[in-house]
Amino acid sequence: MSDSPHHNQQRKPTLSSSSVFFKLFSDPIKIFFRNKHVLIPVLLFFTLPLSFLVFSLSLTSRPLKRHIFHLESVAFTSSTRVEADHILKESRYESLSLFRLKLLYFLPSSILSLLSFVATVHVTSHSHRPSFLTTADAFKRCWKRVLVTSACSYALLLLYVQLPQLFYAVFRNHPRINLPILLIGSGFEVYLMGVLGLGLVVSALEEKFGWDAFRVGSELMVGRRVCWWWVTCMLVAISGWIGNRFEKITDGEDSVKWVVMGWETVGLWWFYGLLVIWSLMVTTVFYCDCKRNHAPNGTDLTEITA
Repeated sequence: MSDSPHHNQQRKPTLSSSSVFFKLFSDPIKIFFRNKHVLIPVLLFFTLPLSFLVFSLSLTSRPLKRHIFHLESVAFTSSTRVEADHILKESRYESLSLFRLKLLYFLPSSILSLLSFVATVHVTSHSHRPSFLTTADAFKRCWKRVLVTSACSYALLLLYVQLPQLFYAVFRNHPRINLPILLIGSGFEVYLMGVLGLGLVVSALEEKFGWDAFRVGSELMVGRRVCWWWVTCMLVAISGWIGNRFEKITDGEDSVKWVVMGWETVGLWWFYGLLVIWSLMVTTVFYCDCKRNHAPNGTDLTEITA
């Protein structure tokens, strides 16, 4: 995307889906090695610590989650109302402990996530070789927009995930209806994640934030929504596989031993850190390509081209 657009009135050529996929996979690799002087420190000091916090929270919160689920299942099958109320009271106490544990991880995770996001998007989106100074300057300019947009993203996702659960509860006695609801709800959730992720990149690179950034991101996806949906599905599937694999190898009595000494756990920790950076780079490359595709002929995009 480093070539300047042609100053003519011809329509821009449209890449095929296979070309778009190849570009999204190949360009981040090229950009990473071209800007390794910035991205490797970002990986070591921001993304890997973030990955460690995510894995640590998953491990430390698992006993509490299982205990809460056990208490709730016992309460619903309890024979007396007094016993059920007592068990649910204990469940609420454990839920409060879980909430406090998540709050403990929230601040450092948010800071590392914000630093990783802004640095990776800035480095990926510029054709020239960025330095630490230009990356720090980019962070000063856009961190407030990214923070507000991120809060809107979480709120929208939390609101949406309640809808499939509501429909599932209403039609729980109709399995033929529940399955389509589950499939459609999951598919749209992935699409929503793709739009919100692109909106976050918009908030980092443009003077837009919140719902306006999501609107711009959705408009940029015109003509490539299905392609971006598949890419988002792939990223979600890889992330889910990492989480499931980590849960399996750290489950049981020897979980501490696996975390401290397990080579597979260390590999998953690095793999997740690399996946975070790679997914941010893929999203930024997709944004830059869509931006170039939608820009009028003659528009100068040299400052935001991957």
